[in-house]
Amino acid sequence: MLDNKLAKRYAGALFKIAHDAGRIEGIFKELNNFIDFCKNEICLKEFLSQTFVDKKERREVINLLSKELSLSREFVSFMHLLIENERTRYLPKILQEFSRLRDDFLGIIIVNVISAKKLKDEEALQIKNMFEKALSKRIVINEKVSPEIIGGYIINVEGKSYDGSIKTQLENFYNYLKQGAYVYGG
Repeated sequence: MLDNKLAKRYAGALFKIAHDAGRIEGIFKELNNFIDFCKNEICLKEFLSQTFVDKKERREVINLLSKELSLSREFVSFMHLLIENERTRYLPKILQEFSRLRDDFLGIIIVNVISAKKLKDEEALQIKNMFEKALSKRIVINEKVSPEIIGGYIINVEGKSYDGSIKTQLENFYNYLKQGAYVYGG
């Protein structure tokens, strides 16, 4: 719970800085790239979180990385703040919250679509248009392929789930038949 509060607070501060500088997309990309870089360089991720390593040394590493990764002054200052307050381990949650703030600001809604096979362009466009019309927002499709649903789609948007998968329909039909057999003595 405290982790989420801290992540929201820091993401909110970073978002305000990005907004005031007119760099919401730029900071969003920097945050993504930095986290991806840290995932690939596990020792860097660990190094930044180690409280026994001098803060000055960790800030110097960020300064060196800023040239390598073309990080902005705003982002470097933010990383220095995280180091100063021993909050670098919250970066993934900060990204998640920053992403939510960015999407809200830009009027974007993420629609998660699970399908048995990769969506054809026409299918993705049809789903996108349907939700844009219904919600009057810009829609971004986040697709996941899951062959075990057999066919159809499972769509998750704004905390609601629409399950039109063949797997679920078969399970529902099976349960219906099972109930009927029990009720009618079959």
